[in-house]
Amino acid sequence: MPMPGSGHSRTGGTTDDGKTGDRGTELGHPRGDLLLLVCGLPALGLLLGLALPRLARWASGSPVLPWRSGVEFVGRLDAPWQTAVVMAVGLVAGLVLAFLALAETMKLTVTDERVRVERNDRTRTYERADVSAVFLDGKHLVLLDRDSGELARGEHSARAAAVAAAFRAHGYPWHDADPHAALFRRWIPGTPDLPAEVHALLAARKAALRRKAPRDTGDLAETVRGLGFVVRDEGAEQYWRPLVQA
Repeated sequence: MPMPGSGHSRTGGTTDDGKTGDRGTELGHPRGDLLLLVCGLPALGLLLGLALPRLARWASGSPVLPWRSGVEFVGRLDAPWQTAVVMAVGLVAGLVLAFLALAETMKLTVTDERVRVERNDRTRTYERADVSAVFLDGKHLVLLDRDSGELARGEHSARAAAVAAAFRAHGYPWHDADPHAALFRRWIPGTPDLPAEVHALLAARKAALRRKAPRDTGDLAETVRGLGFVVRDEGAEQYWRPLVQA
């Protein structure tokens, strides 16, 4: 796929997904999504806090009810100050969920020379010369290095069209899909196409996926990459391919 874009920084102007200036193109949550997260989730928490005692009283009449003692306790919280406490808990829960959602998604700053990725209070910068491909894999934005390994992968917050336009405008090799997708094969334990060490790592990674331990799965994927392979997930299955020299 030819490399689109002029390679020159844009200046001036704003979009619903980000803003463009002398420092490059910043991509974040669209204003509507950001408003929904910051205001909508806390408001929903307040409403749930208000309705929870009533719902608990209604549910307590069911003959089959798990955690009956806890539900009945919540149902007895009908004093004004108790309702206020439950609503405050709902508000805090909504704020926490909004903060976690903002922290988990990528904030991107794209320039002609490099791309900066901010996520989970961590910032990493990747030089343009080290990026061989950029594409969307479902909800994830993926940057590949010169050996076709993953430089970065994570959920992006901006509109897909805005992400593509930003990378193209700054001269990055944007692809509409993974350029190495045809090389991936489903992992089958014991297949002779993989070394025993890689099989052991993928078995450990499968267990980490079942435990829903993202840090462990990421670390194991990095170790597999060090042995010359890329691993990705599709549902509960792991897929692998060899690294490809650019």
